[in-house]
Amino acid sequence: MTQPQIWHYGLVARAAAELWTESGPEAAYFRALIESSGQPALDLGCAAGRLLLPYLQAGLDVDGCDYSKDMLAQCQERATRAGLTPRLYQQAAHELDLPRRYRTIFSCGVIGLGGDWRHAMQAIQRCYEHLRQGGTFAFDYSPRWNDPPAWLSRLPEGRRSLPQEWPAAGERQPLADGSELELVTRTIVMDPLDEVATRQIRARLWRDGELIKEEVHTQKVGDFSVHEFILMLERAGFSDITITGDYHDEPATADHTALIFIARK
Repeated sequence: MTQPQIWHYGLVARAAAELWTESGPEAAYFRALIESSGQPALDLGCAAGRLLLPYLQAGLDVDGCDYSKDMLAQCQERATRAGLTPRLYQQAAHELDLPRRYRTIFSCGVIGLGGDWRHAMQAIQRCYEHLRQGGTFAFDYSPRWNDPPAWLSRLPEGRRSLPQEWPAAGERQPLADGSELELVTRTIVMDPLDEVATRQIRARLWRDGELIKEEVHTQKVGDFSVHEFILMLERAGFSDITITGDYHDEPATADHTALIFIARK
């Protein structure tokens, strides 16, 4: 298999460490899951530690794993400043091979990234193998049907309009050292046969009105149906599968923008 194609490097990793630090309802949801399902836990796709570091500060026993070495470097730097010593591992989810076995494995915004359905299937299998008996695996997924631009890009007229042009400019957001970071995205290919969208992000670093660095990274994102995920979970050996919506305990509906899959070993 090829390796996952993601854009979480360089200036994008810096954005994760400095700009994308606020937690939404997913933070409390996955924390409650850890507390109810048990520790130790694994944050699969921990990035720069947006969820991991607050959990460690709260005294939870949680390890972190991410495919991007740049994200892990940012996570380690933030942890050091906070006086924390996390266990961090650089591995692809579909190649997961860690020394511990966990009571809880959770993955926020990761399953489906990379653009290869085999990666997702193998990642679910590896999570099953890394759980203790009775352990819990949970991940979220944002269905495209409630994202009109993403959904319309599948239609023939939408595909013919690709690749999109870069936006003229994006909002410049201040960083800690006084520079500014500008991020814009575009879709370049949508393949409805493989159910994969290829997108790009352009990161520009500005200082005193002068462009000092520019990076372009490409990412593939796979689309999955609810039943595809259920079948992958069952094939891996999971049972007692439930699906909730928008980080609440209520059953998922088509109106939810985030679906959370919870499965037991």
